[in-house]
This record gives sequence, structure tokens and C-alpha cells, in this order.
Amino acid sequence: MRFFKRLDPINADLSVLLDKSIFQEGEPLTGKLVLNSDEAVHADEIRLEIRVSETYQAPTYSTIGNRVQQTVERQAKELYADDVDLSGPLDISKGYKGEFPFTTNVIPPIRPTMGGLIDRKIKGVIAVKGRPDKTKDIGFSVSPAPYGQVTMQGPSQVVVKEIVKVPCRYCRTLIPMGTDRCPNCSATLKG
Repeated sequence: MRFFKRLDPINADLSVLLDKSIFQEGEPLTGKLVLNSDEAVHADEIRLEIRVSETYQAPTYSTIGNRVQQTVERQAKELYADDVDLSGPLDISKGYKGEFPFTTNVIPPIRPTMGGLIDRKIKGVIAVKGRPDKTKDIGFSVSPAPYGQVTMQGPSQVVVKEIVKVPCRYCRTLIPMGTDRCPNCSATLKG
């Protein structure tokens, strides 16, 4: 093997194909990773890397002398990360064509901060020891769940309160036991 070949990823075509163009919140991502190799190698693993990140504008404050100056900086943070193993060690021959179907866990609902932008990516990875990974990444979209599919959780505890009512001795209207006056005829009930 030439020395410079170790600086390049394997010679192969890699594609990530999703079953749908837009997934709904709460729905697992499904698709397949397609590999067409033009080189014989031993792959340590084949995996998917799922990343969801957000970029947003955030104010920052700095003190210059006795003045406080506000500036707005672009910041990024990772909101979700998951690696999905599709295959363990695998001997790939020259001309190998393979498909690796996948179904991932449900990605939790993610709402952007005010003015933020959510970026969702799936990266297919062929890892070969001693060489850079062969990768292919694509973006994917997630739409909010329709209102009809949102499930509401009922109360976790129900309190039952029993109210005993007795008839007023003057007008016979049912009133809660322990009341001082009848709400119907205003008769005094205790005394």
C-alpha cells in the first residue's frame, strides 16, 4: 500500500437514502445506507451519526473602561446526538455492493430558541483503521406532530370528596351539612 493512500478514505460511493423526505415528531427515522466499493478493505464498522444542532444570535457584554458594551454573536450548540451501528467488522471486496437498512430511535421534539435555526443531519460512516473515515451526510426535516395525534396524559391522582346534604327543617331544600343558613329561605339552622 502506498504511503499517501493512507491519507485518503477508501475509494467507494456511499449514499444515505431516507424512506421519506419529511418525518413527523415522534416517528422513527427509516432508510438505508448504500455502499459501492471500488477497493478491497477491512472496515472496522459501518455506522450512522445523527446530529441535531442549533445556531442562534446571543448578546454578549464586555466592559471597556467604565462602559458596558453589548454585541451580538452567533453561537451554536448540539441538541441531540446518536450513533447507530449498522455493521461490525466487515471485509469489503473490490466491486462490493451492499445495503444496510436502518430504523433509528425516535428523535425528541426540538423547538428553536427565538431567532434560532435547527440543523438536522445524518452521516453515513465507513471506518477503516489507519485511514480517514469515508463519510456521506444529508440533511433531514421533521415536522411537528398534528394536533389530533397529541396524546394528553390524564390526571395521576383523583381525589373523591363526598358532600353530605340534609334538608332544611323549614323549606326542605337540600343544603350541605354544617351550613349556618339556608341559601333558599335564609333560616338560621344552628342555635
